[in-house]
Amino acid sequence: MATSAKKAIKTVEDAGESVSDALFDQIAALRKEIASISEAVSDYGGHALSDVQHNAVALAKEVRHQGAVVAREANKQAHAAGKVVQENPVPVIVVLGTIALLSALLFKRD
Repeated sequence: MATSAKKAIKTVEDAGESVSDALFDQIAALRKEIASISEAVSDYGGHALSDVQHNAVALAKEVRHQGAVVAREANKQAHAAGKVVQENPVPVIVVLGTIALLSALLFKRD
């Protein structure tokens, strides 16, 4: 009976060792998978950051170009308006006087 008990204990110990070995193997495999996933996420984040930076640079160039176009057009319009005012200042004086009168009336009410 003692022999069968020793055999039973030995079998349980062997089973316990194999279970713990299997758990250690599974934990090691999970750690490898987590490291792989972490590396993939890091790579994706790096690429996403690079894409965002590239898009920001492209947007800045486009805004700068469009700003230059708008500035040239505003300069042309201001130059044309300046010529009109020099050639015929009476309407400008009338418009400015009307704006001043309306402003004075509005601010006087408050």
